[in-house]
Amino acid sequence: MRILKNIELIKFPELDEIDAGILENNLSRFLDRLQLGDNDVLSLSYKEYSKGGLRKQHEIKAKLVFSGKTFSASETDWKFLETIQTVLKKIEKEVLKSTSK
Repeated sequence: MRILKNIELIKFPELDEIDAGILENNLSRFLDRLQLGDNDVLSLSYKEYSKGGLRKQHEIKAKLVFSGKTFSASETDWKFLETIQTVLKKIEKEVLKSTSK
């Protein structure tokens, strides 16, 4: 499933219109800040955990191929969109740390 150029979503759940819009805004901001080239790809994979209760934990693993280098980050949390935001911040921080040297 691809919603934006350079972004691949793996095993993502169906989102309602509002959550899909928020997700797309987060990903667009991420792309704007890092300015990915044509060969750069961000892959986000999703996994859900439930321990028998009603609540589910969401695990997001991110892998970014940027300027020939590979960066990765992961996050597990109870709130789906917050988990995505956190993993994007982590991976952006890694890229900025590596490119500022």
